[in-house]
Amino acid sequence: MIAKQLTIGLLGVFLVACSDPTTIIHESSEKSESSVTRNVCNFSAPCDLTPQVQIYLGSELVQPETEFTIGLKSATKVEVVSAWLEGENMNMGRIPVFFDKNTLIAKTMVGVCTDKAMRWILRLALTVNGQSVTTSHPIAVNYQ
Repeated sequence: MIAKQLTIGLLGVFLVACSDPTTIIHESSEKSESSVTRNVCNFSAPCDLTPQVQIYLGSELVQPETEFTIGLKSATKVEVVSAWLEGENMNMGRIPVFFDKNTLIAKTMVGVCTDKAMRWILRLALTVNGQSVTTSHPIAVNYQ
């Protein structure tokens, strides 16, 4: 009896974790997406966030539950105000990304989902030369 209840409970958790975010209201709906710059980058080489700042991944191939690095390059002063990964097409919660203040490099990983169509997005709030910059970047994940 307890095994049956545990199985049903775990199944419920997995189904909720991979749910469609359009049916869930959460804090991201508080801010208008119109103020966010979305950059498309395949990360085979560093991509421009702004004319002064570039972003890169330490690996071209990102796999779930495997650590990878995200880095920023700039000749100007850059401060990471906040950074996180979240599901773009499914609600997987927010995964905070912590950049080293000196190197502007972060180590992180994404979770696994049973749906191979799962897409992740990196959200960044930066201060570049005293100016606020908010960007988002899709991160391609290889679900084998």
